[in-house]
Amino acid sequence: MVDVTLGAHGSAEPPVSVERGFQFVLLTLAATAALYARTAVSPLQETMRIALVLSDNQMALLQGPALALPMVIASVPLGVVIDRHSRVRLLLIFAGCALAANLLTALASHFSMLFAARCLSGLAVTAIIVAAYSILADLYSPEQRGRAGMVVLIGQFGGMAAAFALGGALVTVFGPGPNGWRWAMFWLTGPLVPVIFLMLAMREPVRTGVAIENPSAPQAFTELWQLRTVIVPLLAGLVMVETASGAALVWAAPTLSRRFALSPERVGAIMSMAVLVGGVLGSIAGGILADLCQRTGGPRRTISLLSGLALLSVLPAGLFAVVMQVGFATVLLVMFMAIVGAIIVAGVALFTIVIPNELRGLCLAAMVGANTLFGIALAPLAVSLLSGAIGGPVMIGKALALVCVAAGLLSAATLAFGRRYFPRTAVL
Repeated sequence: MVDVTLGAHGSAEPPVSVERGFQFVLLTLAATAALYARTAVSPLQETMRIALVLSDNQMALLQGPALALPMVIASVPLGVVIDRHSRVRLLLIFAGCALAANLLTALASHFSMLFAARCLSGLAVTAIIVAAYSILADLYSPEQRGRAGMVVLIGQFGGMAAAFALGGALVTVFGPGPNGWRWAMFWLTGPLVPVIFLMLAMREPVRTGVAIENPSAPQAFTELWQLRTVIVPLLAGLVMVETASGAALVWAAPTLSRRFALSPERVGAIMSMAVLVGGVLGSIAGGILADLCQRTGGPRRTISLLSGLALLSVLPAGLFAVVMQVGFATVLLVMFMAIVGAIIVAGVALFTIVIPNELRGLCLAAMVGANTLFGIALAPLAVSLLSGAIGGPVMIGKALALVCVAAGLLSAATLAFGRRYFPRTAVL
């Protein structure tokens, strides 16, 4: 049996300290910068597509498979490295890679260069997020991880919102010319520079919640196999939610632009507000509910919460891309982002509770890799292909709604099915 409440080292909540708070702020900043870097292309998407004469399918490849492919390939070795080596050093290295990727995107003159730059961005950003959540689990006890993860996810939504808002404004400043999006991308890259220097102040925390010290490959596989009935349904449910979220983040802006003939600046403002407000409200709700469920009903109650939230996501997901009023579409998009934010916070917190430390990096990397494959690589492409099959670019909103609804229903069903395998207490 694995004690996932206190771990092998026994107890206790980590003591509250100024130093821990400072490290938590730096960790949140790293996650914020990571999502800002990955999202920087999104507000420039339509301008870039027109300037480089790219198709919707090519843009979907840049926003999907290009980001996902390196992470899917590297997820297992990356997880092993995170479990066994300095995560702080990895944060610094990959923050530099994220900066380089955005600069290469701005300099790219053809599709293949853009694809390579986005591959580097996908690997860097995903590595930062996995390392950050692994460190977070060592800074806070299981009953605090929901709220701590809430703050980190709010930072991530803040990073995405900032990228949409600043990107939309910069596109307006530099205009729709062939190089306007390049100058916008250069300026968007600037805020990543001070983040790299701040990462130098981070310190590696002591690892907690270890069931087996430095397990061999056979021991690790045995542990994973014992936890399969917990890992698989939770992983599948979260992946489906990320599929809907990934499709919306890529295609909501073009949908608003085409459906309501909005300017890039206004679309950027709407997306920024929806991501920020929805993400903040959802993250707060998810963090509080996750910790409450953990204290009162353990992992089984938390998985029930996740299933219910996934089912709730279906209504706004099915309508925000097809309604006739821009104000109503914005409200529904905010609702959708809030529900997604709550699911991500509670789901990641549950993942760190039911997985022992020596497998945490590997399982988080596998989760992020699967999320990346479905949410970033396949979901945007599925929307563009479905749109083409049912009527072309003008049907992008209906295609987006269909993909989001299907993903939400599958997530709710998978999580509900897996509930019986989760314990009523925090001990597996």
